[in-house]
Amino acid sequence: MTADERIIALVQPEYMEMVPSFVRQHAAERVCSLIERDYPNEYKEFSAEETPNSEAMRRMKSIINDVFMERMDKHRKLEKL
Repeated sequence: MTADERIIALVQPEYMEMVPSFVRQHAAERVCSLIERDYPNEYKEFSAEETPNSEAMRRMKSIINDVFMERMDKHRKLEKL
């Protein structure tokens, strides 16, 4: 399993369902590249062969879900314009 797959598995299902299916893969790739750039230490923990510890999982789950919600809020605001 790749780091991106491990990270995307932490996204709350209802957040992922909010993303239209035709852009879901692209959105997931972009969020993972953003995390790799902005949180390199956390991303590195998920790139290792072994399963990340529970503290790393908790931090990454918070990061990925916050990013998804931030992006969804941004798109909702744009829809209202």
